[in-house]
Amino acid sequence: MTEKQKEDGGSSRLTERDRLLLWISGAWVLPLLGVAFWISPGAVEGRAILLGVAMVLAPIPALLFARRQWRRLLAEVAQAEEVAAQTKLQLETVRYRTSRLREELQMADRQARLSHQLTLLGQFTAGFMHEFNNPLAIVAGRLEVLLDERKDDAPLCADLQQMLNEARYMGNIARTLLQALRRERGGEVFDASPPQKALEDAIAAFRLPAKTQGVRLVESIGEAPRVDVPEHVVGEVIRGLLSNALQVLQGREDGVVWVRLEPYRTAGAKVVARVEDNGPGVPENIRAHLFEPFISQSSGRERLGLGLFLAASLLDMYDGRIRYETRDGGGASFVVELPPARFTRSQPYHWFAGGAPQ
Repeated sequence: MTEKQKEDGGSSRLTERDRLLLWISGAWVLPLLGVAFWISPGAVEGRAILLGVAMVLAPIPALLFARRQWRRLLAEVAQAEEVAAQTKLQLETVRYRTSRLREELQMADRQARLSHQLTLLGQFTAGFMHEFNNPLAIVAGRLEVLLDERKDDAPLCADLQQMLNEARYMGNIARTLLQALRRERGGEVFDASPPQKALEDAIAAFRLPAKTQGVRLVESIGEAPRVDVPEHVVGEVIRGLLSNALQVLQGREDGVVWVRLEPYRTAGAKVVARVEDNGPGVPENIRAHLFEPFISQSSGRERLGLGLFLAASLLDMYDGRIRYETRDGGGASFVVELPPARFTRSQPYHWFAGGAPQ
């Protein structure tokens, strides 16, 4: 026999004994009744009264036993409820941990697939940039030669200089994008750049496409110090945001894009630039993944590729940051935070802001 069977048998025998004792417990009044009858043998009425009293007192042991059993059952019920509550809590804990493990596994799977995609993208980009830079260098060299040969033709030189600047810009961006895709921090030596110039150049590059599309381009460039980010990186981030804004405003008659450089007021704080539009904004369900690559659900702002991911990666290389905010009145607002260059005694604030004080 198992231990459980032995315990069940012992419990059964105990129950039978309790029943037997319960049946004979009322006999405790018989000796008292016999003594009472012996003391008053002739009083019939007295005997009747004593018999009634005995019948009333006889169930007292059974009642006491029933009360004890009731209390025991209540204690067992309370203990069972406590065990049930603990079991339920344990099940909830297991369910929560299972859910967390499932989420972590899904996240790890997404990260693994993303890492694989980025590895393939980095390999492809490295080969592409190698083939891309060679003809680009030839074009830039030929433009320099043409500038020297046609230096007497001022209008042509202006156009050639603009083309040369764009070619050099493309070369810088190609090199920096390759570093961003490889998650390498920029190791090149560069001078602190004025964010005003990068924003103005980006606005100038998109003014004609915005006018053609019927979108009003509003700029508000405040005074700010130079930033510890290459100028072409700042320009690429702003250009990417302007391109996205114009894309989502296609077909909108009252489209407006605001480009702002907030005035600098607190030494050591980030330099803040904003690109805002009155378009549909970013759907809430993808905001948490806005700066991840290859987010694609449908048209408009729900279709994202590498643009915002590369912008965030470029800024991250230089301790910058980009984030999304909802715009008051509807639309989207992308906030770009740039680290200011260090102020020194020999190069104080006015040097970084551009020019010595008058």
